[in-house]
Amino acid sequence: MILNLKKSFYFGLAAASMFAASGLLTSNASAKSYAKITSNEVMQTAPQNRNVTTNGTNALYTKAGTLRGARIIASKYTLQRYGSSKDSSQYFRAYRVATTNRGAVYYKVVSFNGVYRGWIYGGRTTGTFGGGLNLANTMGNSDLPLQKTGYTLSNPKKYTLWVDPKWSQYKAKKVDMSTYNPGDTFTITDAAVKTREQYLYYKVTDDKNSAIVGWVYSGGVSAPDSQQATKDNSVKINYVNSAGQSVGAYTWIIQKTDLKAGASLSNGAKLGDILQNATQLTDIATKNVPTGYKISGTQSPTNQPANVTIGTDDYLIYVDPIKPNFLSPVAYYLTNTGQQISPSQLKGNTYPILTDAQMTIFSSQTQGAVPAKVFENALFSDPNKLSSLTGVTVTNADGSLTTPIYYFNKQATISANTNAKYGDTLKLYYTLPQR
Repeated sequence: MILNLKKSFYFGLAAASMFAASGLLTSNASAKSYAKITSNEVMQTAPQNRNVTTNGTNALYTKAGTLRGARIIASKYTLQRYGSSKDSSQYFRAYRVATTNRGAVYYKVVSFNGVYRGWIYGGRTTGTFGGGLNLANTMGNSDLPLQKTGYTLSNPKKYTLWVDPKWSQYKAKKVDMSTYNPGDTFTITDAAVKTREQYLYYKVTDDKNSAIVGWVYSGGVSAPDSQQATKDNSVKINYVNSAGQSVGAYTWIIQKTDLKAGASLSNGAKLGDILQNATQLTDIATKNVPTGYKISGTQSPTNQPANVTIGTDDYLIYVDPIKPNFLSPVAYYLTNTGQQISPSQLKGNTYPILTDAQMTIFSSQTQGAVPAKVFENALFSDPNKLSSLTGVTVTNADGSLTTPIYYFNKQATISANTNAKYGDTLKLYYTLPQR
């Protein structure tokens, strides 16, 4: 009996040891190491510098994706569609930043339309957007119209004023129009184009009430003279370079107040016969020379203003490119490392090719400070120019191919050129998203 008890006791110990070992192995096999948050802060940078797009390389989570319990809110596919969207309401705004004990940076973001809110991997460096995010320029610069004063609102209920153009910022607000009087005239002070939709907006100020100032869709304002150009009332001014190539044009609509007593507008009429002052055409042509050019000092117009006819002749006038006194060369840098990007790192082994006219944005007749607005030019939103740089395709260890894309980082560029003057080399920063 004692012997049987001993055998039973030893058998129980062995079985218990086996189960314990089995449980321990099972625990080790299923255990997963999760990351921990080491910092979580509200972002303090200017809101407009925290507008971002998603590129589809990372999903959106309820918390940092490597934390225990993180669940997907929006898939990579959804975020890729938002990133390539032509709808400005599908931009995102970053407003919190967190880091993990593994060195990963996560941003909390919300879509402009309010549909998605959550955390997304943003690289390994705070202050820059990488990983699943790219910095977004929601608006690009545009040229002011030649006529800047005397505008009226054509339909204030449909096209009202905004503090920032609608969907160009998160929770963009309408301007308080309670003191607006119908018929008030406005002056245009700025112009911008929505990067995604390419809608033109004007910044306007009420001439009778300076408290009413904001952005309005260009189709929502009426010019002081809405007369349309026809073959019976206009002359086309064609600006050409020394080689005879057109570099711009302007259509002058002749007003009845410009006419001699008893004269009338009609196709084929000579300006010298009907205008009080035939040289008025020269004045109009001089005021509307295309940006970056000046009236030629060596080549004269092909016709005398008095002999130009309405609706029939183009007034051909020669212009020369303006050579700025202070032209800033540009250099390309990688935000992630601070190192300069060499041409050999880029597709075609060359930097973006800009025309002389495009390079004028980096030039000035005086050696003044370079304003931050320079880096909001439409060239920085153009994928064929400066919005991104395509790297040389590389072969990975597994045989797959990767083509790196460097995205323009406006925030880092503005910071790097805070003290730059025209004539200095301007540093353009680009971010290579971390994968």
